[in-house]
Amino acid sequence: MVKPNTVLLLSVAGTLVAGCATRTPIDVEDLPPSSAGSASEHVIDRDNVGFYSDGNWSISTSIPGYQGSDYLISDPGTGSNVATWNLNIIRTFDVFAKWTSTSQRGSNVKFVIYHLDANNNLTTDTVTVSQRENGGTWVKLGTYRMSTLTGRVTVSNDADGWVVADAVLFREAGAETIQPGDQDSDGDGISDALELQYGLDPNDPSDASMDMDGDGLSNKDEILLVLTDPSVADSDGDGIPDGFEVNYGLDPSVNDAAADSDGDGISNFDEYKAGSDPNDSNSIPAGNYVLLTWTPPNQRADGTSLSTSDIAYYELSYQMAMAGEEQIVDNDSTDFISYGGGRTSSSYKGYYGSSYFIMDPGSGETTAEWQVYNLSPGVQYELYGYWVASARRASNATYQFTYTDANGKQVTTSSVVDQRDNGSTWQLLGSFESSGGQLTVKIDNNADGYVIADAIKVSAASSSATTEVIESGDTSRYIVRDLQQGEWQFQIRATDSNGLTGEYSAPVTRTVE
Repeated sequence: MVKPNTVLLLSVAGTLVAGCATRTPIDVEDLPPSSAGSASEHVIDRDNVGFYSDGNWSISTSIPGYQGSDYLISDPGTGSNVATWNLNIIRTFDVFAKWTSTSQRGSNVKFVIYHLDANNNLTTDTVTVSQRENGGTWVKLGTYRMSTLTGRVTVSNDADGWVVADAVLFREAGAETIQPGDQDSDGDGISDALELQYGLDPNDPSDASMDMDGDGLSNKDEILLVLTDPSVADSDGDGIPDGFEVNYGLDPSVNDAAADSDGDGISNFDEYKAGSDPNDSNSIPAGNYVLLTWTPPNQRADGTSLSTSDIAYYELSYQMAMAGEEQIVDNDSTDFISYGGGRTSSSYKGYYGSSYFIMDPGSGETTAEWQVYNLSPGVQYELYGYWVASARRASNATYQFTYTDANGKQVTTSSVVDQRDNGSTWQLLGSFESSGGQLTVKIDNNADGYVIADAIKVSAASSSATTEVIESGDTSRYIVRDLQQGEWQFQIRATDSNGLTGEYSAPVTRTVE
């Protein structure tokens, strides 16, 4: 278990240009009812077939209430970032959308539904909603007849705040028969009156076992046992879903996120984020993780005061601190081999180690090769060559280096050097990022002069940085999980509600063991 790090933020300042709305949001009560009986539902989340996005969207899990494992989020813009949910079925559907809510969301987010009209002509309907409210619930956009080729729902970042693209629910529409009073028409254990109160279908017994708000509790359990609203994932608004609180002995009606129920030094909220038991001091977060805490900035760069409510979001950047790691393979190493001739020499001074390997000019029949092992995945490496220069050396000596890239594909890159110059120093041949494993470097005598194979060096510059958006400006704690063992650097910065971003904080280092 790794102890928390503390990160201090710099100040932020700036202005924000807001967008504009195009249509008043539709009142859900004015829309046609949802389907009843044996309705068929199709949920398209961002990781499902039928969803695709264009532009710059970020993946986030900062605000609870999302469908599936995460959601996409975009800063406000002109509509260049577009997310699309496509359903290839010709039927009439009640269409719902889900998002997570904060005060920084757009109040005029536009969902565009492409559907068929009464004459089977393609048309569109734009429904403008406020994503500052109704987070974690299925919000009805309307009832539409979809098309196999063109039926879809889109949302863009043309809004006055951050836009969430999470999931869309297509529920087949049908006749609905409502039974008033305390009857239980579908026999699911929930009275018709309660089903209607909470937006369920009194003629569909399957919705009792469903989890409308995605908090881990069934609709029936929330209504009859826990006494919470099945359409609200976090009844007490403490950032912990009702299901987690009930399953781990917390109270879903009391804001106890900052409490430490088991006295292990980690708050209930941090244990929820880390996946550990907040009522068991022996339960620690699974996998390697770092708990980050920081002090929010209280002043802008221009000297004006800044409250936490003015902070729109944080950006956390972290990467493995790999600088300084290097491997050198000389021609006298067991990881150096040659084919087809050549010889070892020490005639010219300035070589690395005890000698160098030289090849007469030819057509590639003589080859030298270096092997480098145990590369770390996700690390940016630099490759250097070392040779002894003279006027009789090749002006076009070609190094080829082969590695496996981050996508698992084998890549070969070439670097041509003039060995008549720059001798007895490390010369940069190129850089690469590997998925791990080994690197093979080759040079042959297909050149216009003598070719030297002396030593090569591989140096780790740094790992690729990962950036996460932490949306709530009110928070000052965050857990990064599933880190590899090694030394990690963390930096964080804030963006205020006017849209300008401060500088990253000084790097803070933590070793994950």
